[in-house]
Amino acid sequence: MNSSTSSSERGPSQAGATGWSGPWRRFAVIFMVSATGGLVGVLALLFLIDPFDSGRSPISRAPGIAAPDAENATTSRLENASRGRDPAFQAAIIGNSRIQALEPARLRQATGIPFVSLVVQASRSREQLAVLDWFMQSRTTPPRAIIIGLDMPWCDARVSASPTDPFPFWLYDRSPVAYIDGLFRYSVLADYLPRYLGYLMGLRDRARADGYWDYEPVYAALGYDTPERRQALLGPDTEIEINLTGRFGAAEALAERLAYVPPETTVILVRPPVYVTGLGAPGSDMARTDAACRAAHEAVAAGRPNTYLIDWRVDRPETRNRDAFIDHSHYRKGLARLMEADIAAILNKTRPPDS
Repeated sequence: MNSSTSSSERGPSQAGATGWSGPWRRFAVIFMVSATGGLVGVLALLFLIDPFDSGRSPISRAPGIAAPDAENATTSRLENASRGRDPAFQAAIIGNSRIQALEPARLRQATGIPFVSLVVQASRSREQLAVLDWFMQSRTTPPRAIIIGLDMPWCDARVSASPTDPFPFWLYDRSPVAYIDGLFRYSVLADYLPRYLGYLMGLRDRARADGYWDYEPVYAALGYDTPERRQALLGPDTEIEINLTGRFGAAEALAERLAYVPPETTVILVRPPVYVTGLGAPGSDMARTDAACRAAHEAVAAGRPNTYLIDWRVDRPETRNRDAFIDHSHYRKGLARLMEADIAAILNKTRPPDS
């Protein structure tokens, strides 16, 4: 006697145990299609609006991005994508806060060249190379000048990024896939998209176009100007980076990048000043690192035509003036004006006759 039961004889409860019934299956399919369509729609909207004004949107609009919410706040990591593509500027200042005191408007007044500051606070060589790449790929004609601040991270044995201040490499990446992947995050939808839409609708001010902001009031508000704090800040520097490997990978990477910069572009490498106690004692590991690194930076300048090195990281009367510094590596406007004069002298000397 055959006791087996054919599939046609199974009851409703047995059929339901082997899979989803029709209504539930349709609901799941509709939900998945709707969710996928919604995500694709949101990404398409973000790509069209381009909340960081990177110029990737097919909708053409003049460069510009919303100002940050708080006074003296900076979002240069994000704003500089817009500034770096702005054709109004023919020259750029690239580096971190140790070159930040250079003022684009003053350099323009002294040279006639429109400058933009693409400084990213706390950045190191990897972030600054990304900014340099972005500025160059956004040019339709060779820039007139590029200024790069070479502080101690440019003495590293390898290219390095800040360990504490994440940088949006996706925003400066050539790959549209990397860019779209970077857009897909909650902070873009909740913060940057409304901020940019407010700017486009005239409800928010534009961030300063040339990228300059003065850090002296910020440090003053933090109490850096008190005698006790200044005494502590300008004492012997205990946060010294040592590199005795004989290899300066960051400088080597910079030389490789500069090889692709058109020869008519004047490149000025600036070793920014530090207070004398930040130079290291003669014969110390710091002094040996600094001397070898200086030679590496000189080689970068010598390896490309129309490239100059301005070295303020030396013991000179100005770097012994306590009143010229906030801490070991952040200096006041007086020193910045002297550096700007050095830069302007080079640019005016190399200016084409018909410019």
